[in-house]
Amino acid sequence: MKGLKNLPLSLRERKRYIAFKIIPEEGEDFTYSDLQAGIWNTLLDFLGEYGVSRTSFWLMKDCWDEGQKMGILRCNHKSIDVVLTSLGMIDRLGDNRITFKILNITGTINSIKKKNYCSFKG
Repeated sequence: MKGLKNLPLSLRERKRYIAFKIIPEEGEDFTYSDLQAGIWNTLLDFLGEYGVSRTSFWLMKDCWDEGQKMGILRCNHKSIDVVLTSLGMIDRLGDNRITFKILNITGTINSIKKKNYCSFKG
C-alpha cells in the first residue's frame, strides 16, 4: 500500500516565526498554562474560531524559556498583522499584569536560534 504524497512546495503555506518576551510587573509571576490560555483566549475573542484557523497559529512549547520568559509563535505569512494585533491586546495573564514584547519575526527557526531567542532542540 502506498503512503500519502506530500504537497509540492508551491502549494504549501509559508510559515513565519515570531520571537517574543513577556515582561511581568515586579513581584508577579505566571505559568506556561496561563500564557497559553491567555494567548488562545485573546485570539479567539478577536478573530473567532474561523479566523484563528486561517492563521495556522501555534505556540511552540519546546521553545518556551521559563527563566527569561521568552518563546516562539508560529503562523502563516499572510496573517502576521492580525496575530501581532491580537498579541498587542494581551495585558494580563491570569491575575498578573504583563507587557508583551515582539523581538523578531523570521521565516526560519534557525535564524531565531542564531540570535539566541530560543534554545530549540529540534
